[in-house]
Amino acid sequence: MKISVILPCFNGAKTIAIQLEALTKQQWSEYWEVVVVNNGSTDNSMAIVEQYRDRLPNLRIVEAHEPSQPRRGVAHSYNTGVKAATGDAVVFCESDDEVAPGWLTAMGEALQQYDFVAGALEYRKFNEAWQLGTGEHNQEKKLIQCTLPPYLPYASGCNLGMKRSVYKAVGEFDESVLGSWDTDFCWRAQYIGIELHYVPNAIIHYRYRRQYRAMYRQGKSWGEAHILLRKKHEPDINWGKIPVLRYLLGICSYLPKGFVRIHNRTAFTEWLWGLGWEVGLFKGLVKHVVFPSRQISQQLVTEAVRPTTTLSSD
Repeated sequence: MKISVILPCFNGAKTIAIQLEALTKQQWSEYWEVVVVNNGSTDNSMAIVEQYRDRLPNLRIVEAHEPSQPRRGVAHSYNTGVKAATGDAVVFCESDDEVAPGWLTAMGEALQQYDFVAGALEYRKFNEAWQLGTGEHNQEKKLIQCTLPPYLPYASGCNLGMKRSVYKAVGEFDESVLGSWDTDFCWRAQYIGIELHYVPNAIIHYRYRRQYRAMYRQGKSWGEAHILLRKKHEPDINWGKIPVLRYLLGICSYLPKGFVRIHNRTAFTEWLWGLGWEVGLFKGLVKHVVFPSRQISQQLVTEAVRPTTTLSSD
């Protein structure tokens, strides 16, 4: 089985060499390639990638960004990478993380047995104690379980793998749900009977954001994406007007909590990310539900949530 490693990149000069170095140490018994997807980088990240031509002989760079067009998100990068890949299966990693020794072998062996897999995320190599907090870390020991409809497990896109037939059956990654594209794809696959399997020995070292601004922005982005995800997968939900006020009051009640946590870096970090999440929920509700733009509304209405296609045999 030929495997394509899809590695998206946008201005990853500070970290991508660590990922590429780790990939040079990976092994697979058959042909495998690395497809770096450049999504409009303006730093020297692609020059760094070029330095690995001799050490990753099947390395390719594909462009996901048209300079005359607005830059699109990571889901577009992965769609571009899958379409350019030549492998029978594709596995995903990102430019700010690091694949652990044996990652590719573990993913490849799992894909010989299953159609759709997700590896584990490890959080201690790159992150300090104050970043880790006290809570459970997603995908460290198992798949992430959703506590809202459709109550299905999912995994982060930074350590997913699938046979090409899965991508064909489920369809492209949905860019309209923003950062929830990976959750959306996992659920859509399960709607048509494709089970997601956890591979504990396919480990990626995950890097948290260190700057407060970046933490807040990530929480905000994920909160907005969560609203889009719920709108798509819960089409019968009755939003009404009350949630807008409830979410706004939620932000107001959440704000004072930060003042009592400001002297504890871990607690303040968790609060800041949570504040971004609350703001993102409110923004998503107002922008995409109460006053949805015509373009996004049309995408959500016309796209089938539960596709009826079946898994192809190739």
